[in-house]
Amino acid sequence: MAITIEMPRLSDSMHEGIVLRWIKKIGDFVEVGDHLADIETEKAHVELQACEDGTLTEILVPEGATAAVGTPIALLQSEFGAASCDCPPSSPAVKFSPLAAKLAAEAGMDPASLHGTGPHARIMAADVRAAVRRTEGPARKVQTPLAPKDTRHATRVDNFYLYTLGANMSYLAAISTPIAVQCEKLIGGRYSLFDYVVRAAVKACLSEPEWLAGDASAELLMVLDKGEKYVLIENAGAKTIYNIAMERFAAPKSGAPAPGTVAPNILLCDSGVNVEAQRSVIRDMPHSIISIGGTTPKTGIEAGRPVSKLILPVTLYVNANILPECKASKIAAEFKTLLENPVLLLL
Repeated sequence: MAITIEMPRLSDSMHEGIVLRWIKKIGDFVEVGDHLADIETEKAHVELQACEDGTLTEILVPEGATAAVGTPIALLQSEFGAASCDCPPSSPAVKFSPLAAKLAAEAGMDPASLHGTGPHARIMAADVRAAVRRTEGPARKVQTPLAPKDTRHATRVDNFYLYTLGANMSYLAAISTPIAVQCEKLIGGRYSLFDYVVRAAVKACLSEPEWLAGDASAELLMVLDKGEKYVLIENAGAKTIYNIAMERFAAPKSGAPAPGTVAPNILLCDSGVNVEAQRSVIRDMPHSIISIGGTTPKTGIEAGRPVSKLILPVTLYVNANILPECKASKIAAEFKTLLENPVLLLL
């Protein structure tokens, strides 16, 4: 069953939108909530999210093109559109979609055993997937409940797995401002966004016991103010956000420590800090390196309605000599989960 994706109406005054970029490509399987495309209107930059599971079979409006509200811009083939019977095709000339042909060839399937549910009995990718499932028997879809979709696979850079995340900090921003005001009254200084990021980084890394790799505890070196301030948090796993903030307040702006005098297993760099330049400061290669950028307001679509988001770009490196990719990915997933569910950072 084909699902039509239309240009959404984001306001009463909106008549058209521009497709800035397609995040998903033809042939990609998408799930509910996946980021499909970026849409631009006169008033906002919006993330278009999938409302159904399925395979992206056709892009009707290319990048940079304008479409009126309600105009079809893409087609999905529903995963539930596959036939459940094993009847052979009624026509001897079997027609495949390009993705279906690729999947059938990879699975070594006989075309005569497939039943097409597309136009004119054309065999679609969902038909091939359904046939594969029937061949393999009942299967259960397994997914890490809180794993963000953009941390499933890493890019290998030198001896590190590299993950690029976009964490929605809206919930943290909502609770952090009143907390910061109270802190200023009680302890003479405000918690910063960076203090929460430090806490999230430590908790995420320690969520995999093997990450310590023989070290006694997590030690984190934060680099702030474009490299003018360095703060070493020892035994960071035992430090609350309050402890982290107080140590940050107390640290002077004294520039980088002497090369080789510190050996943190986490390096956390604020926006504007050159990560590569910090390697000369650290004695041993850290287990994890994290670099954050500046937050950017964006508008996303959830349940058909525009929702304001505050996106924090994060680059995470996990030492491949310490953990395999499957466990490094779990750290990346946990890090994003903690940033987007800040109550977990207060526990």
